[in-house]
Amino acid sequence: MRAARAGAFHWDLATGALHWDDAVCDLVGVAPEDFNGRAEAFFAALHASDAARLAAATAEVLERGGRYRNRYRIVQREGGVRRIEERGEVLLGPDGRPARVVGLVIDRTDDGPDPGYPAHATPSLTGPAPDPPDPSAPPAAPSTAPGPDDDPQSADRFLLTITRALSRATTAADVMRVLTDIARPALNAETFLIHLTPDGELVNLGARPLHQPQPEALHPLRPAATAVMRRAIEQEQPVFVEGVSAPPPPGQRPLVRSWAVLPLIAAGDRIGGCIVGYSGVRRFDEALRATFTALSGIIAHALCRALHFDAAHQRATELQRAMLPRRVPDIAGHTVAARYRPGTAGMEVGGDWYEVLELDHDGAGERVGLVIGDVQGHSAHASGVMGQLRVALRAFAREGHDPGVVLERTGRLLAELDTGLFATCCYVTLDTATGRLLAARAGHPLPVLTGTDGDPRELDLPGGPPLGIDPSAHYPLTEHHLAPGGTLLLYTDGLIEERTEPYDDSVARLLTLLRTAHTTAPALEPLADTLLDA
Repeated sequence: MRAARAGAFHWDLATGALHWDDAVCDLVGVAPEDFNGRAEAFFAALHASDAARLAAATAEVLERGGRYRNRYRIVQREGGVRRIEERGEVLLGPDGRPARVVGLVIDRTDDGPDPGYPAHATPSLTGPAPDPPDPSAPPAAPSTAPGPDDDPQSADRFLLTITRALSRATTAADVMRVLTDIARPALNAETFLIHLTPDGELVNLGARPLHQPQPEALHPLRPAATAVMRRAIEQEQPVFVEGVSAPPPPGQRPLVRSWAVLPLIAAGDRIGGCIVGYSGVRRFDEALRATFTALSGIIAHALCRALHFDAAHQRATELQRAMLPRRVPDIAGHTVAARYRPGTAGMEVGGDWYEVLELDHDGAGERVGLVIGDVQGHSAHASGVMGQLRVALRAFAREGHDPGVVLERTGRLLAELDTGLFATCCYVTLDTATGRLLAARAGHPLPVLTGTDGDPRELDLPGGPPLGIDPSAHYPLTEHHLAPGGTLLLYTDGLIEERTEPYDDSVARLLTLLRTAHTTAPALEPLADTLLDA
């Protein structure tokens, strides 16, 4: 690659660490032994007129991922200009977020003028391209940070990309991911921090951060950062700090940072403050300050919406959990593990429930009941019906009826209530002394029994329609056996359903997972965690 005037690079988006081979260092004009692995060396050499275009292009490709091609100019130390083509790919991590960028940097200086010169991330971009720069014109002073120097169109592209990404952010954590994964790298920022102001009060500023904990090395600057953030929020105006320092530990270099401090105000409410941090001394020109000011409002409105969503979701989750068992009773000679994860959004609570019943009134008998159910829909109405069914089924079961009769009576009651909803359910009784299982099923997924040999199978359990569909429905009673060392799994369809695969394939995937887990995590609690996280 050296003969072709090309070099390779690797950019870790999580840490900001940048690796250049010797060829890239040579193209940028940095001695390999002097390169510290940070992007500041690149932006110090980047032609000032290309900074805004490159920031917009970087934001676009980080938003969509995949391959890209950028063109820009590097200002050489001796005063010349080198034309660069960058070809790379944004690679996603296991969580689907941008994790790193790998690619090549190619010297195109000798190729002549390129009519497609402006930096671009995707050929689908529309709008007139800026005129190619005059190669004979003297270069402008290098910019110390990407920003909309003399190209408001590029600044608009950057802000539009961030706005588009934030429009898809549902939770406050989603907002933080957009800022961390897209805005921070595109702005070449070291940190992107957000602190919320509970109830709009500044007295507790700093007590509720959205960002990840910062390196201990930055802790000496906390008092200054808190003070300047408080001032920005009180004034409702951004504050730009072009160099702040803290006394270094003995024998270490001074800790110097520059900040763009943004108040987050939406609909007149003080939501919090944001600090975009840079290493060393940075200059924020008028155009870059205008971009940060616009970014402040965009972040504030997205975060306001997300915080309202988070609060509604928290209330919904608490309501749903209040209707579920507070504890699982101990069963002699057996271990029970239960997991429940709300699959809800906003105020849309669900209707899934489970129950472990002590069927003897004194709690000292040998019979227990195992219930799993799912009310149709995701709404407060579904959650309310779930609460009614839980109470009704519990009462019918404690009367001593077998599972078939319990489901018949519960289904008839649901039909009489005329809720407009139906529910699937599976009810199994276990004799803890003999392992005898009696089961009935109302349109629910089949239980899975894993024997001592570790081979899981769905129980042969003929069933009837979901509860509430037919008040005269009959639910056959089926007998099975839980041998010592065996495992019985009851679950709702949300555990396995994938929109991209047939339901039978989802069941097969569950059986494979159980077969594997039996050898790697035979204990019940780890097994339950494995199933939930798969």
